[in-house]
Amino acid sequence: MKFTLTILFAILSFTTLKAEKKWVLRTEFPDFNYYAELKCTDSLNCFAFVSTYDHSVIYKSIDQGQSWFEFSAFNRNKPIWDSVRSIYQSLVFDSLQMYMNFKNEAVLEKSIDGGRTFKRVYFEELYGTPSVERLYAIAMYDKNLGASITRTNLIYTYDNWDTYTLVPRPDSIYSGSPIFFIDSNNIAVLKFLAKSDEFMRYNIPNDEWSQYNIGEVLLGAEENKCMVDLAIVNDSLIYACGFQFTGVADRAKDLIWKTTNRGKSWKLILEKEHEIGVGSRRIAFKDENHGIAVGNWGKVLETTDGGESWFQHPYQDEMRSGGTEIAWAGEMPLFGSTSSGIFRLETVTEVEELSSDEKFRVYQSGRNLEIAINDPTQNQYSFELYNQTGQRLLTRSVGSGGGFMFEPLELIELSNGAYFYTISSGRGVEFSGKLVVAE
Repeated sequence: MKFTLTILFAILSFTTLKAEKKWVLRTEFPDFNYYAELKCTDSLNCFAFVSTYDHSVIYKSIDQGQSWFEFSAFNRNKPIWDSVRSIYQSLVFDSLQMYMNFKNEAVLEKSIDGGRTFKRVYFEELYGTPSVERLYAIAMYDKNLGASITRTNLIYTYDNWDTYTLVPRPDSIYSGSPIFFIDSNNIAVLKFLAKSDEFMRYNIPNDEWSQYNIGEVLLGAEENKCMVDLAIVNDSLIYACGFQFTGVADRAKDLIWKTTNRGKSWKLILEKEHEIGVGSRRIAFKDENHGIAVGNWGKVLETTDGGESWFQHPYQDEMRSGGTEIAWAGEMPLFGSTSSGIFRLETVTEVEELSSDEKFRVYQSGRNLEIAINDPTQNQYSFELYNQTGQRLLTRSVGSGGGFMFEPLELIELSNGAYFYTISSGRGVEFSGKLVVAE
């Protein structure tokens, strides 16, 4: 039986179509135990940086992640005592330039031929002190200007790492990632002490550190908000994701920020705890509006309206792992799981989508409603469904949070006809609508 659900509102009513999709496993790497990252320059050039206990391999896809092949085993023949084995982070700048830094040493592997061969860059002042130094992050402004960060130093280069300059980090900076270029003269470095959504700026020509943006001051026992990954869309628009521990075991809220002035100020557009409560760890945007944030154990959040609203994808057991990655192969999202492999988000069927007002939004998803309540106080609300005679048929509790985060609400089997619903808080009914079911 096919149901068409139409929700009528006094102020606003419209219907659009969206695709119902599912993550499909496209490749497995059973011999490996650690993913570094997924990176794509376009739909025909995607790379998976994969490590095992004694070497690392780069896999490549040229068909939007549908199939993968071993592209470069850059250190397969290195001796076992060579500590540069497990990739910590990767950067694919364009179709020719890519970089890798490592968990155990302050060294950099760079390629200028699209990953076919690599040259190792040693930072002589730091190399050989793995307990103290490693490269936490790397950023490139153009083909020659780049920067990285270690526990005690900022490093920058003007010649694609043929030479470099070390700059001592201020005591106020203790985080290693993320970093990014504000412009060709200024580098933004996340400040980790006391405020973790706050950046310091290093001006290269003047060799000068200064405050870049003002973050949120957290007082008392509340845990810090921790920004961990960036999606740089254009010269001004950046999204960021992270987490905030709740104080209950290791549970954490998902946090997502947005800036339209290259990080000079940030707006927290999503702040809510979702199952599984581990926070968001990676974020990627296809364009200004369509992006995905992921957390460990298979959590996936998606937006199609520039972060104004978010949907949480249903959990798939095979995607659950302690490490996850997200990338866009052109129009196709790719998800990497340390336990399973690489998945693509593929269309399964078409469903009807419906929307509501500024605080309350209601969508259809198959036999469910998707409800989002933008309330930073994170109060609980009550959804109640009635027939035309006023008989209450259904009552469900619905959560809220900072930003529109949709939660599924399963409907009971309904016969054809009109139904009414209300959404209430402790202040009484705050929203209502009409639901028409037709066979």
